[in-house]
Amino acid sequence: MAIVALTSLMSTLELEFLQSTSRPRPRPKPRVSVDETHESGLMCSLLKREPSVSLYGKVEMLHKKLCSLQAFLEKFKRGGGGGAEINDLEIKIRDFALKAEDHIEIQVSNFLLGKDGWHPQKASQELHQTLREAAKNAAELLEMLNEEDDEVKMVGYENVKLTGSSQSQCFEGRIMVGRHHDRTVINNSLFDVDEYGKPRVIAIVGMMGIGKTCLARSIYNHPSVASHFQVRTWITLPQEYQHVDQTLRDLLSSISGVEPKPISIHIMISLSPLQLEVYQRLASRSYVIVLDNLWDNSAWNHIQRCLPRGGRSRILITTTHFDKKSYADIKFYKRKMAFLDPNESWDLFCNILSPKESMAPKFEKIRSEVLEKCEGLPQLIVEVAKRLSKCNNIQQEWKKIEKELELLGVLDRSVLARIYNQLPKYVNVCFLYFGVFPKRSEISVKTLIRLWVAEGFVELLEHKELENVAYEYLQELVDRSLILISSRGSNGKIKTCKMHGNMHTFCVGEAQKGGILCAVNIMQFPGVSLNAFANSCRWLSLYTHSFDYYVLFDTINSRSIFFFHENPEISVPLKLLRVLASVPPPFFRRMQMHFGDFIFLRYISVAQWFEGLDYIVSINSNLQTLVVSGNESQATVRLPSKIWESPQLRHLELGNSYTVDPPSVDKKSFQTLSW
Repeated sequence: MAIVALTSLMSTLELEFLQSTSRPRPRPKPRVSVDETHESGLMCSLLKREPSVSLYGKVEMLHKKLCSLQAFLEKFKRGGGGGAEINDLEIKIRDFALKAEDHIEIQVSNFLLGKDGWHPQKASQELHQTLREAAKNAAELLEMLNEEDDEVKMVGYENVKLTGSSQSQCFEGRIMVGRHHDRTVINNSLFDVDEYGKPRVIAIVGMMGIGKTCLARSIYNHPSVASHFQVRTWITLPQEYQHVDQTLRDLLSSISGVEPKPISIHIMISLSPLQLEVYQRLASRSYVIVLDNLWDNSAWNHIQRCLPRGGRSRILITTTHFDKKSYADIKFYKRKMAFLDPNESWDLFCNILSPKESMAPKFEKIRSEVLEKCEGLPQLIVEVAKRLSKCNNIQQEWKKIEKELELLGVLDRSVLARIYNQLPKYVNVCFLYFGVFPKRSEISVKTLIRLWVAEGFVELLEHKELENVAYEYLQELVDRSLILISSRGSNGKIKTCKMHGNMHTFCVGEAQKGGILCAVNIMQFPGVSLNAFANSCRWLSLYTHSFDYYVLFDTINSRSIFFFHENPEISVPLKLLRVLASVPPPFFRRMQMHFGDFIFLRYISVAQWFEGLDYIVSINSNLQTLVVSGNESQATVRLPSKIWESPQLRHLELGNSYTVDPPSVDKKSFQTLSW
């Protein structure tokens, strides 16, 4: 969770100190001209009183150290590292980043609001001191990481397993349900003549537990495949892919009965001894090789070199993420596996129960609930069916299973953690952000993207709008089988998306463990003090939950609040808020607060316009998105023209009952404008 905290702190530095309010562009170098700086009140006031190089120098120095910390954590996580030492360091980095961000934003807030008798010169001194201390603490953490690096690497390599087994369970002897068309299409691809003379790669892609291995096994064992290819071999790759030689030995062992053939000298000198031996045994033969459980491209990049090019040969891979860039010079076909529909799900459920057809009717009472909770995921359906088939009291056992599904899920958490740790840093926090939405909810992509931009998750790239970059982040999560497409718009782009319930459980758990999301379920983390979650929460999401759901309201560090409950009676500090989403009208009527405190607010969506919102909009120089959906009275309401004064406003959506005069100047920054 340190990566999330670092991302948040770096975003604050960029938005408050390094980023211009004009259109997105690459992160600038330190500047001297006041006119080019961020238009926040603090920066303009400070830079009028002193040279900007000094302040920007400190900000840039801190930013570089944060980038180094982030790079180290990303590299280690993707390498599968773990252990108590690195966990302790992660906690220290997380706490440092969150504390530094709090101190910086509190000083900015006090300065702009004129609280506690703060003088501009004092604000400047305090800010300089905070930046110096933060840079010093970051340097100390970097030094600690460098000292621990060798030891951590050794621990990581010692834990590597040289042989792996598939995490997906394939139930031999069971009837293949709902995959007959997939199997037919892939079989046809296996037998098609390849005019380019290259081995064709066929990728079976899908979420963990969706049945990729089972489908591949049914194809591999089909008589037509066995008779068509001279050589067949199946390699299950380990999760921790570190040693290519071991994989090559496994491959060589599986084809040990095949006689080697002579090859040309130029091929011999380009291969290692193991690669050469594999190549010689496959040369001039038709082969099909299954690479099951392909985690990343490292294995493929090593293995493909020892595979002879031949039009009759095929490589079948199963993976959660297929990066077509790695197969640019090879003809490939990707088959994305879908979830089972309700009828297919129930057929699979009944098939697992028992060969006796008489058993199925006794489960009809819980049919709809089972289908709802399993959401078409075969592994989940199989696990539930196996447990229910062994009990006498079906209703009682189902209630226990249902509770476990909601709180813990069924999918292997270690495998999910591996998938999560492999995510690039720019989508790591975006994945966790799905935890703020209720389980099984359909999420509007335009809303999601605006929230990511407001939170500062999206990197500024030259010649690209932030929203377009954010859409690429979403596409990356879809490509990695972590997010599901619910619907597409007329332009073919993703309109709504969702997260499978079991993935959502993992996502919420990861965000909670890091103290980022306030949605704590004590049954999910037995023996863990609730104080561990309240310490540094950033996202507070209010939605109902069926089982022992608890939300903490005593944190003082919330940055974002999401209302998925009609009228929650809560009281939380709002001074540092960035996001207020789907706010119900009673919230503002009930809260005793000063609207002028909302100086950091970047995103606000409300059910209707309320007294004070025009003031919030007019004083806020950071506001990016304003959405007002409706009006209780349905009478036409004329809104103040101060709406246009927010310099960073990018998205304005007003319901049909609102009217406002057009802006007096050209608003080039707008991406959305509707009222």
